[in-house]
Amino acid sequence: MADDNNDIKKDANVDETNLETSENTISPKEELEEISPEEKIKELEDTLLRTVAEMDNMRKRSEKERSEAYKIGASIFIKDMLPIIDNLQRALLSAANTEKPETESFVDGTKAILRDFEALLDKTGVKTINPEGEKFDPNFHEAMFEIPTDENEPGTILQVIEQGYILENRLLRAAKVGVSTKKTEEKQN
Repeated sequence: MADDNNDIKKDANVDETNLETSENTISPKEELEEISPEEKIKELEDTLLRTVAEMDNMRKRSEKERSEAYKIGASIFIKDMLPIIDNLQRALLSAANTEKPETESFVDGTKAILRDFEALLDKTGVKTINPEGEKFDPNFHEAMFEIPTDENEPGTILQVIEQGYILENRLLRAAKVGVSTKKTEEKQN
């Protein structure tokens, strides 16, 4: 029976120890209450400064990545244009070196260069706007002059001075056009 009393005393000691340690531990809520307002302000200022610095670094990083992507894209496009420039230089050199340039071969060479350039534009996703015969649309066309006529409906594009270009639904250049208007009869005096 003495052993039973010792066990009870040991259990009581363990319980007392647990009580002492549980009384001495501070809950996170109590810990926050013990931080002074000045310390809280300093902590929040530090967090704010770190967040601002992180955002600034992210902005700089994205600007650098965008700049690099532009340089890579531009260099690829320019590299693809170099053969066209070479062909133009050869055509000019050929015309300059002959006493009587052959018009037909010069025209053929120029057409080949134009095909190369059009193929390059197509490869990069650029679409041509050649709206002859279509209805005038100020979103894609720029009217340069009017052509009085009774043969076509007013607002029809009768002449294209410069083709327009679109890249992925973004207008690069509007087509410059001549647009039909209703012919007015001249008044006789």
